[in-house]
Amino acid sequence: MKEKFLVWCRSSIWRAVRLAHHADFAWFLPFIARLPLPLAYALARLRGRVNAATGRDWRSVALGFRHIRRQSLTGYAMLPGSHTEIGRLQWCGQRFKTEARDEFEAWLVAARRLDELQCQFIPADAALKCTKRPRGLVLLTPHFDSFYLGIAFLAQATGDRFNSMSSAVARDPRVDPAVSRHFDSKYRGLERYLNGGKVLDMELGLRPFYRMLEHHDTLVVLADAPVLPHGAAMTVDFLGAQRQIAAGALRLAQRNDCDLGGYVCLCTGPGRYTLELCEIGSANDPATVARIYQFFSDHILAEPGRWWAADLLPAMPPVQPEPAPESV
Repeated sequence: MKEKFLVWCRSSIWRAVRLAHHADFAWFLPFIARLPLPLAYALARLRGRVNAATGRDWRSVALGFRHIRRQSLTGYAMLPGSHTEIGRLQWCGQRFKTEARDEFEAWLVAARRLDELQCQFIPADAALKCTKRPRGLVLLTPHFDSFYLGIAFLAQATGDRFNSMSSAVARDPRVDPAVSRHFDSKYRGLERYLNGGKVLDMELGLRPFYRMLEHHDTLVVLADAPVLPHGAAMTVDFLGAQRQIAAGALRLAQRNDCDLGGYVCLCTGPGRYTLELCEIGSANDPATVARIYQFFSDHILAEPGRWWAADLLPAMPPVQPEPAPESV
């Protein structure tokens, strides 16, 4: 009898969580994104604190257990350097707050409020370095702070056609319909600022992305994804170790003889952002890839709590480097 009661309690709690989760994405986020910016950011911070305290993530709610919190703590423990359990808990809390702000920023873009935000570029001519290129450009960025807004800031600053690669994972039938609509609004809202560019799911195949690069467009792809089953892989020095990560974006760039770059976008205050661009180079130059992933590592290790893909790191364990060939 006691066991049945506990099961009933757990089921009731998750029903309540799912109702609140639906209301949050269906009504609260769109509502606060239309408030004056100081109040909107304050409510977004409050929402982030609630998510951090409860370990709420849309994927966890879909599956019915807090696996993102557990996997994030495991990921943070894999980072190099000296850190304590208390420090990792703090990083994990900040990770939920950062993801919550990204969700809020998506609704700011959907509400056409990008022009109310300010972005400082580092270097100052970062936008110029991304524009009027004689070939296509693939820009990599990790799930770090406000990467999503960075796409819109760069597209608006350059005036060039930007595109982005997304995923259909949010259309999984286990995901709350309000969350699925959130992602659709996020991507369609971003497209208004891409100068004719598109946000397309990678599940549609690579042909559309090849065409974008053949037309000398810019394509933004997330750089910190683990290797998919039967997917292309590459080994890079990332976060203090040699790791295998998904190599689809690099293969796209190499086969189209494109340039490769990277950026991070950080929130420095309500409505204020800084975008830092890593030096762009040839996708066929190994030094370019190494430089970009060192750039990402430096930023993540400086502020691990802003990296909200720490839950993916356990799927990217260190690998032994291949031995150099023996001389004859």
